[in-house]
Amino acid sequence: MAAALTLLYVGAASLLLLSWFRHTLPFPLVIVCLEFLWFEWLQRLIDCRLMQGRLVVKSSGELQWQRQHWVIERVKIRSRYLLLWRLRQNDQRRWLLICHDACEEAEYRSLSLICHHLVIDSDSK
Repeated sequence: MAAALTLLYVGAASLLLLSWFRHTLPFPLVIVCLEFLWFEWLQRLIDCRLMQGRLVVKSSGELQWQRQHWVIERVKIRSRYLLLWRLRQNDQRRWLLICHDACEEAEYRSLSLICHHLVIDSDSK
């Protein structure tokens, strides 16, 4: 996730530099935009790192993530490449995105199977 984010911001910085070389934007404006882009990239990288943590899932839909107990409220996306869960904890709600490269292949398949089980259970209610 961090690598894709970095590539995105490097691409944006490259476009800014290209616009300066082609004399589309003045140099001071390019420097200011690059500085804003740098700080934005750092903040997004910190946000990505804060979202990481050990995930322990029970078949009942309860899980422990970042040393807190959550309940899977909804499975929004379940695909070959990512899972998107809506989590609930007392009065808090958060989205949790799990990419297939964030864990081992067997672990990702197990998470996907749990999602399938949760979707079937919620449809039958």
